Amino acid sequence: MTLPHKTTHYPWLIFLLITIAVFHSATLRQGHIWADDFAMYIHHAKNIVEGRPYAQTGYLFTPIAPVGPRMYPPVFPLLLAPVVRFFGMNLIVMKFEQVIFFVMALSVICLYWQRDLGRKYTIALAAILGFSPHFWAAKDNVLSDLPFLLFFYVAALLVQHAPRDGRTQWPGAILIGIALYLAIGTRTAGIALLAGLVLYDLLKYRTITRITVVALPTCAALLLLQSHCIGSEFGSYNGTFHVTLGTVGAHLISYPRTLAGFWVASTQTAFSFFLLGVVSLLTLAGLFYQYKRGFTIVEAFLVPYAAIAILWPFSPGIRLLFPVIPWIVFLALTGLRGLTENFAPRHVSTAVCALLLLISVPFVTAYRHTNFGLIRESTGLPEFNQLCQAVRERTTSQDVLIYFRARALALYTSRAASAYNYQGTDEELWQYTHNVHATYLITTNAFDEDHGFLARYAETHSPNLELAYQNANFKLYRIVADAAPLASAKSH
Repeated sequence: MTLPHKTTHYPWLIFLLITIAVFHSATLRQGHIWADDFAMYIHHAKNIVEGRPYAQTGYLFTPIAPVGPRMYPPVFPLLLAPVVRFFGMNLIVMKFEQVIFFVMALSVICLYWQRDLGRKYTIALAAILGFSPHFWAAKDNVLSDLPFLLFFYVAALLVQHAPRDGRTQWPGAILIGIALYLAIGTRTAGIALLAGLVLYDLLKYRTITRITVVALPTCAALLLLQSHCIGSEFGSYNGTFHVTLGTVGAHLISYPRTLAGFWVASTQTAFSFFLLGVVSLLTLAGLFYQYKRGFTIVEAFLVPYAAIAILWPFSPGIRLLFPVIPWIVFLALTGLRGLTENFAPRHVSTAVCALLLLISVPFVTAYRHTNFGLIRESTGLPEFNQLCQAVRERTTSQDVLIYFRARALALYTSRAASAYNYQGTDEELWQYTHNVHATYLITTNAFDEDHGFLARYAETHSPNLELAYQNANFKLYRIVADAAPLASAKSH
């Protein structure tokens, strides 16, 4: 398999990648946002290190409130496992690992498009992605987004440069199969890459090539091995993955806004709208020039991946679009390069510098309004840490707790915990606590994602609850009797 020219031919690009790595590393933030997907990944990694069953996290999955699946795919937890082994549950070290994944992803993305863009525009691609406030924020989330971005483009790079001239194809095909597995084993939506590889063959070669014939079984074998080792329920919401016209319509409206927000760092000014106009014209021009070049493997991957994103029943924000963003930036730079080479060939360098200057305005504005300090959520909130200490001291390993952020609670207290359906009724909550044998519930004013449902429930059913602990943000109640509902009206 022949890879493109080494990045040593681009000393300025290497310097830029090092600068991006230093910037991201120097601005790592303590704490973590409330969304507790990170807790499941860390708990899986902890189980790997301690030799426990992979899915034994203490999180009690409920189909009526699927804040997350029963377990996540194992590749990202395996990558976290060395950190947990040597540094414990140190989020800063895990975030530093995220920086490494991101810089590696940038390197692979630049390798993939360097022949199309040339040296100057490849550097511009790395700069736009590397200093984006959205990707900067992603490194402070211990999630699978950045590793998935890496494996997505590793697979694309390997397919792009796989030998197809009669030379031995087995090693390259096996590597492609491994890369496909790593993408799927990091995020279940990576299954789109399998369809994308077949689509690429059919459109470009009018047949299924030998490389694909080897790569797909290699990937399938690794997935079967994974299923044998940890089970087959990863990424499954057990029938709660419902697609509706409403969610599809909402995504068709929200995703263009999300992509626009990337270019202007979500700032809303007259200048931002001007910049969006410029970028939109460049992207359209880039689509024209790219169409003349022909269908590529990244586009083949993105077609089924975009279909999954549109059909996704939840609102993941920009995270699900991370693999799309480099392609959009590539198109804009392709359009700029093509237009300047055709109409102002002496000003190619000036044009790319001008675009970078325009984009830097909203980026710098966003950073000026960014808090670089402690994330005062979850472990960054002293009251949450105090709550976890109280739970460890006042409950036993047999107790079951009801709490909105059940996965984080299970990780930091080693207690079984479950979320709840805040769109249901008091009767439904009472029945659920009875079904899972819940002994405690926790209310909070630190966030209001359940719109006060559980706090109102605790107030309404105070005769059946005993306050065991409280601080400024949390209250821990012991369920002293069957908390039979006093009202049948649906709570909101």
